[in-house]
Amino acid sequence: MPGEKLFYTLAFLLLVPRAFAQEPPQTPPQPAVASENAKPQDDRTPSPPGANPLNFEGIVIQAMPLEVKSMSGEIRQFFPREKEIPIVQPKTGDLVKLTYEHTPKGNILKGEVKVVGRTIVGTIKEIAIDMSWLVVRTRQPDKPENEINIPLQVDKQFQPLVSAMRSGDGINATFVRDGDVDAMDGINHVKSLEWQSKVVGRGARWFSLIGALVSLWVIAFIFTKGHPAALFLGTDNRYSSSKFQTVLWFTLVISAYIAIVSHRIAAAGWTYVGGVDIPPNLLILSGISVLTFAAAKAITTGKVEGKPDMKTNASAPRATNLITDDNNKTDLGDFQMVAITILAVIIYAISAVEFMEHIEFRRVVTMPDVDATMLSIFGLGQAAYLGKKAAGEG
Repeated sequence: MPGEKLFYTLAFLLLVPRAFAQEPPQTPPQPAVASENAKPQDDRTPSPPGANPLNFEGIVIQAMPLEVKSMSGEIRQFFPREKEIPIVQPKTGDLVKLTYEHTPKGNILKGEVKVVGRTIVGTIKEIAIDMSWLVVRTRQPDKPENEINIPLQVDKQFQPLVSAMRSGDGINATFVRDGDVDAMDGINHVKSLEWQSKVVGRGARWFSLIGALVSLWVIAFIFTKGHPAALFLGTDNRYSSSKFQTVLWFTLVISAYIAIVSHRIAAAGWTYVGGVDIPPNLLILSGISVLTFAAAKAITTGKVEGKPDMKTNASAPRATNLITDDNNKTDLGDFQMVAITILAVIIYAISAVEFMEHIEFRRVVTMPDVDATMLSIFGLGQAAYLGKKAAGEG
């Protein structure tokens, strides 16, 4: 019975978002850091003459002048004493320990800068089943043409992060070696671990998304022989609200996918082409959009079957068709669905652009999800549209 079909369709649209809606997936744990010396001692006031020097440990991010980033993310700059050249010249990526005095002229080094660890940049070749070991493939600093495999022991604090990693992911790993950093033998203990990443400017992100949208429009222009609006034109020569929301949402999701993939290729090369998953809520919302179009088509077909004069053709399509019924009266159901769809498109476009700010060198990433509230509102809007379409004339 048509009434029963309509009832089950409306029940599906109302209950699916509530049943399957999830909070946005938790972002992978931030790069874990060792707790030792995580909060360097510093009173931020000049040290009195003869005071005990302060200690600092971190990764060198700039050698000249010396800038060091602590395990907690704090960056400080250090200067040698006048006419004094440090015995050890640390390189970018070295894990160092140093002592200094805080003076009006800045942080002045006292004594030797000790290199206690190294940072390697490479790809994961193997991960132990219990997440306690990583094997990283990298290049020798003195012989870049040669690749080597470096085993790294992972402490428990890093294992949640390692569980989100896969073979082939590009990573930065800082480690210390038993005995000495330059020792021939010894176990390498991870002190800092994170994915390699590339920062993308806001302008480039918007350009890629808009460029993908324009590319799809050009394809539609070619295949519709210069009339891309025909994609959401009904058989009665009126613009269809259900077709419009399906075309609009599909175009945005595919454009976001294209933009993300293009930035991954630009940042990490063709080895990272593809590998972009769709999250649960986004999949449900896209399914609801398609279901609404199919259900609206079925309802309209059922109404006009055997009644060829029920729907008259319009003389010309107009933009107002999207929010009016067949009698050209403003319709709440149509307006609500179109408004919610446009709102969802704007919010998701911004989410996609912000998602591309840091392109991580990961084999598999997940597109930004939609929140449970937007999913529920979208489902209610589609259900209201189908309900009025089954009961009314539009």
